[in-house]
Amino acid sequence: MEAVSVPFLPTGLWLLAASGSILILLIIFGMLVYQKRRFQWALKDSRDVSQLASRKELLQADITELRKFITEQNEELARLTSEREEQERIRGELSRLQSECATVDQRIIESRTEIGELENQRYNTAQALEKLNIEVESLKAQRLALEDIQDKITASKKECDQLTVLQELKNSELRKLEQDFREMNAKTESTKYEFDELRKKIDTLRTREPEVDLMNQKMLQLKQEIEDIRNEVSNQQRYEDEARRKAKGFSEDIQEKKGQIRDIEKQIQDLEGQIENKSTEFGKLGQQVGAIIEELSGKQNALAEVKKTLTETINLEKQIVMKIEENKNDIEKLKAEETSLNASIATLKVLAKKYNKSLGVDEGVDSGTKYRDLWHPVTFPSLKPAASFPSEQEMLKKTSNYIKSQNLYFPERVINAFHTALKINDISPLVVLAGISGTGKSELPRRYAEGMGIHTVILAVQPRWDSPQDLFGFYNYLEERYKATELARAMVQFELYNRDQWQIPVGWDHDRSDRMLLVLLDEMNLARVEYYFSEFLSRLETRRGIDLTNPEERAKAEISLEMGSLAEGEKPIRLFPGQNVLFSGTMNEDETTQALSDKVLDRSCVLRFGRPKRISALENVKSIPPTASGLTFEQWRSFLEYDLPSQEKDKVNSWINKLNDAMEKLNRPFGHRVAQAIQRYVANYPNWIPNRVSLAMADQIEQRIMPKLRGIEIGEAEQPLKEIHTVIKDCGDEPLLAAFKQGAQSQQQVFIWRGLDRTEDF
Repeated sequence: MEAVSVPFLPTGLWLLAASGSILILLIIFGMLVYQKRRFQWALKDSRDVSQLASRKELLQADITELRKFITEQNEELARLTSEREEQERIRGELSRLQSECATVDQRIIESRTEIGELENQRYNTAQALEKLNIEVESLKAQRLALEDIQDKITASKKECDQLTVLQELKNSELRKLEQDFREMNAKTESTKYEFDELRKKIDTLRTREPEVDLMNQKMLQLKQEIEDIRNEVSNQQRYEDEARRKAKGFSEDIQEKKGQIRDIEKQIQDLEGQIENKSTEFGKLGQQVGAIIEELSGKQNALAEVKKTLTETINLEKQIVMKIEENKNDIEKLKAEETSLNASIATLKVLAKKYNKSLGVDEGVDSGTKYRDLWHPVTFPSLKPAASFPSEQEMLKKTSNYIKSQNLYFPERVINAFHTALKINDISPLVVLAGISGTGKSELPRRYAEGMGIHTVILAVQPRWDSPQDLFGFYNYLEERYKATELARAMVQFELYNRDQWQIPVGWDHDRSDRMLLVLLDEMNLARVEYYFSEFLSRLETRRGIDLTNPEERAKAEISLEMGSLAEGEKPIRLFPGQNVLFSGTMNEDETTQALSDKVLDRSCVLRFGRPKRISALENVKSIPPTASGLTFEQWRSFLEYDLPSQEKDKVNSWINKLNDAMEKLNRPFGHRVAQAIQRYVANYPNWIPNRVSLAMADQIEQRIMPKLRGIEIGEAEQPLKEIHTVIKDCGDEPLLAAFKQGAQSQQQVFIWRGLDRTEDF
């Protein structure tokens, strides 16, 4: 029969009938067994043939009654089945209603307890149908209530939109009023400035009023002198005849007096003109002052009106905002109710599926739907394999040039160290880039991968991460689907061994197992690394030393995804993290982050980025596009080295033993794993670099030894620190030696290690 999904009410009725039928069959079977045993006992105990015959007749009568009863129950089951089909019609109406899981469970329990005797089956069925009708009416009422709620939500949204439009209009009016207010303020300031200038001029004129009065008095005096002179001249003319005889000696005096009169008259005319000009100017200034005062008064009134309007607008806007907030709160409440109802409906659907499974009804969830997220591929750029295999030196050189073209400046020593640390991922599975923010910790892995032709997956670690499920995803039992992360989907594409055991969807063609993948855990110490990565880190380390062709051996390092309940014959999906998948992480060192444990440090190469000693401006450099050729797994394996020449190995082992002796005196020794990782790092360091053994050994001291020295009390560790100092000096790394001395001479009397800035090597 085709699997269907039915709402919980018809399913409850179906469960009731089916449970009753099963119980009836069990009782009948029990009665048959009992009768059979009773018949056997009767044969053993009875020797009377007539008694056996009568008992046989009784048993046959009982069997006849039981068959009749079974027939009646089958007819009742058929009737209930028809009623169930009738109830199918209302399935669509019940899909959006809230579920009452506890009520349904209680109803099922009550129904199961009420089916105690076969004689009450008809009554119980009728009673259940009556309850069902009541609940249908109740659910219809709830549906109407939900529709009312939806209408309220729609109305609230419309009202919110209207209020939003009104708010925009009011905001535009407010902005216009604010612009007018600013312009009026500017005009007011200008008017005030002009008024102040006029006031200054008026004050200046007022200060000159005594001067004008003095000039008027002087003018009156001059006029009086002129009158006196005229009278004198008149008297002199009267006596001119007499004076002519006597005036010969005074003629020069008369001429002089006349000249004085002309000069005085000229001065009087000038003073009268000045007085007239000043009076006119004073009158104009008075008119201007009056006009300005009148205009200022008008503007002050207008300003008061604007302020009043602005206040009213602000109050109106506040009311609108309050109304919008109230509507938003109502909408949020309605949305929360809707979410709760949807969650309850989903829960009830899951319970319905669960009960259907218990009754043997197949829900039809296929693996394609179940693992849909897992088969959704990660989108990677199309990188075709190179026509020819370039050498490791050529590829590293091109990568370095590409990084420079992106305005990123990393010393060649740092790029070589990062490259070498990735090459020993089988023994040190993780490369950690630590330091202060803004030093390029995230850019180096990303640009390195782009330059080398390696695919990348960047995972932003969240503070809430606390289990491997945050890395690979989890099975959602409510939705019956696997929720895959980007890492899980990428590892499916880069799987090397287990793909033939999977039920791959038809048309899935995203196999990239012949390529390389770099996984970057960005800000990996926002959460405790041991919580979400420790188990996976142990799996990565287990890869070393196992037979990869043996599935049982390989299973030790595989990750089994949580797939929920599996169908018959279905196997869980297992992922093997091959060496074509590289892992790197960045970590900021501040008060918001977690420190790494010794377990993580021993299994990692830690590149610490110190504070730059000088800040350089960006330069205009010619941009180089990323490589169009993808690095294959075969090419990567051709770069790997697994051992050192005997002479170099002896030299490295001597340094390792000296370092371990010193670390043991500090109660921080390291084991075979770290020693072997150091040897592998030196062996894989670029062999075209002069003095590569010493440089590689100095790198390992920086990456593995220096982080372990943090916090050691200097006073009690003087001799071991001297021994470590000697090894660093033998390696000839002057910047590392200077950084070591600086850490050992800390004023806090503990060893401080904040990383090493190698920009001077650039």
